[in-house]
Amino acid sequence: MSFAIFVWTPFPHAYLALYLALILAALVTPPSPHRRLFFVPILVLTWRLIHDAQAGYLTSTLWFGYLLVASDYILLTDVQRELHQVPDTADSRSTRVTIRNIEYAPLKARIKWALQLFISPRGVGWEHEPRSAIPSGAPPNTPRIKFIIRQSACLVVAFLCFDIMNLHLRWNPAFYARMGMVSAGWTWRFVGTAGFGMGAAAALSTVHYTLSIIFVALGVSVPQDWPPLFGDLASATSVRAFWSRSWHQLFRRSLCAHAKIISGTILGMPDRSTISLCVQGCCAFMLSGLVHYLGETVPMKLGRSGSLIFFGIQPIGIALETLAGTLAQRAGVQLPRTASQALGWMWVFAWFSLTLPIMQDPLIKTGQMDSRVDVSLIMGLSRGMWVLPSGRINLFGV
Repeated sequence: MSFAIFVWTPFPHAYLALYLALILAALVTPPSPHRRLFFVPILVLTWRLIHDAQAGYLTSTLWFGYLLVASDYILLTDVQRELHQVPDTADSRSTRVTIRNIEYAPLKARIKWALQLFISPRGVGWEHEPRSAIPSGAPPNTPRIKFIIRQSACLVVAFLCFDIMNLHLRWNPAFYARMGMVSAGWTWRFVGTAGFGMGAAAALSTVHYTLSIIFVALGVSVPQDWPPLFGDLASATSVRAFWSRSWHQLFRRSLCAHAKIISGTILGMPDRSTISLCVQGCCAFMLSGLVHYLGETVPMKLGRSGSLIFFGIQPIGIALETLAGTLAQRAGVQLPRTASQALGWMWVFAWFSLTLPIMQDPLIKTGQMDSRVDVSLIMGLSRGMWVLPSGRINLFGV
């Protein structure tokens, strides 16, 4: 039997649009035992994604990230009965659909409600929002034009950071020569760790700022619905703080929902107990690793990804710093705040410099991290080199 109808070249625009449309349709559909049937075509499309192997690393990882969201919203959660928006009493312009019985609302209201849930994976403005993990956004009643101007400025900064990261890919031999971060030596490894972190944050922030400008300009949402995607890097003084507050929380709800099912329903652990919380944390990291692993198996050969190991060992880093903190406290060691923060930053950077190559080197060596952007605003303004040449670029005389 031929399934060629599902194959588009180049992948994946129509394919991905159909996939996301199915998830959105499941959110619009009123509660029913049959609503779970939406997950069947989603799985079929996912099978075709793996079978066709036309998608790249970023698209495939996004795909499997939303597969986790689909599983949460379709299989685990009766969304229209369990998830509710919080009324925004501080801003009369709020577009939130706060009808408690949204299942009985007209189709138009349910579509708007579903769209607002879909574009807010962090749960901003919803009862399930992890408020302590998300940075504060724009104050209530912030003028739309002021917000758009500020977001546009942030978009320019994010784009410039992405430009720097793209130049880094053509400068660092670990990337442009596909040596890998380990083989390139510790100096390039440190540079590569910082470069990858900045590049990933810049790329995601660019999308975030762009969407915030569009949706606020169209009146779909208000400024306070779009807090920054990443937390303050200055607070990343531990591996725990980095993952729980500084890094993006886009899939936090879906990861935690599945982790709670594993610890509570499958393993029968008491809710909120210490052992249950530890198991949930480990499960969340393993599920995140699985999302990245599956995303990487599409463009790469099965088994070459290191994401499961990278995410799987993150709880070890958290355990080590917790143990060190406990021992220091018992020994009566108390550093000044500045020294403590500096030590924390050094520890976090050292940890990721040590562990990140486990995930990155397989991607680098298979060409998934190659620079694919041939233009540079920075090089154009500084050297008149608007179109980048092939091969290595000499930066800073190095």
